[in-house]
Amino acid sequence: MAARRAAALALLALVASGCDSDQTQRHEALPARGPAGVMRIGVANMLWPLDPTHAKGRDEVAVARALFATPLRTNPRTGALRSGLCSSWHATGSAWRLRCAHSGAIAAQLRRAALFPARSIRAPDEHSLVISLRAPKPELPYLLTQVAAAPPGVPGPFRLISASPTHVVAERHGLRLDVRKVEPYAGLRLFRAGRLDEAPVPLGDLRATKLDPQLAGALRVRRLLAADAAVFEPGVPAEVRGVYDATADRADYQALVPEFEAPPAEDLVHQGPPKASAAVIALREARKKIPSLPRIAVRFVRPSDPDLGYGLDLLVAAWRDLGLGPVVGGGADARFERLAAPYPRLAALQASARGKLVVPIAWAVDARLVSPRVHGWHEDELGSVDYTRVSVP
Repeated sequence: MAARRAAALALLALVASGCDSDQTQRHEALPARGPAGVMRIGVANMLWPLDPTHAKGRDEVAVARALFATPLRTNPRTGALRSGLCSSWHATGSAWRLRCAHSGAIAAQLRRAALFPARSIRAPDEHSLVISLRAPKPELPYLLTQVAAAPPGVPGPFRLISASPTHVVAERHGLRLDVRKVEPYAGLRLFRAGRLDEAPVPLGDLRATKLDPQLAGALRVRRLLAADAAVFEPGVPAEVRGVYDATADRADYQALVPEFEAPPAEDLVHQGPPKASAAVIALREARKKIPSLPRIAVRFVRPSDPDLGYGLDLLVAAWRDLGLGPVVGGGADARFERLAAPYPRLAALQASARGKLVVPIAWAVDARLVSPRVHGWHEDELGSVDYTRVSVP
């Protein structure tokens, strides 16, 4: 494992050196041209069909928020509640009353999405929404900021012009969003050529991008309110889960996935780096337990996200080196996924893990390239961009 870690870090250093056979291209100024009033966006994953209920992951949620309107919103810089389709809200005991446009459509969507348990969700008239809960829930307004709460039949911030599984076009007040599904390295090439205004940074290229004189000024990195974690099924014994937790190679993962832009995560409470001394002691004690553990080949479902798949392969290789028996594929004893808060509160992230047997590995970051011709672009800690505030002169 030590040899593999050394090789991995050596590779990372090589990437970070910014080596490229085309030095001329890397020192050219980044093109800042394109059609006026058009924001050309590359995403690795496209929401399809266009249903906010099924939006998962940063890219799908970003597209959904541009096309659909939620009952309430949050300020992207402070996280404070703002009006959306609903302009006022107040609680009396366990009942919430809101004044909303399209109240009937909102009520139907909330019942369909089942975002929270409720006795009833009804629209007494076209401007009133009444939500009766089983118990008081002060955080309910934040639940109404989730993209899954957006009624799909109601016009959103941008008007849809055309849509396919790989290409969505929408516009608002003279700004057109041209969103294309692209493989990250293809997106990087298009961005260099001035043919995209926003593109994801490919996995493993973050530190190299920082040292690239052409791209460094366009780089935007945001730590997300999200964590990559192994989620075990109840059939995996607690003592086995504990050893997996204590022996997870979070150092390699931090170096090669978030590339030191986010710390390892040993729980979903403390967002700072864990205490190294405590981790070393836990690893030493866990290694002693491995020979006496039940001989279980924990089978991880391979994630559909290739970046998470790469991260899982790193973890599984390290666990196997220690004598544990994980395999990728062939069963469903555990999953590797990104746990993400649906609204900007740490409690929301913790709630997403409630009832699950979670072993956190690392906090998550999002890295984007944004053209200098774009103004007003800001990403919040959920990974969303309010494109209504963006301009492309």
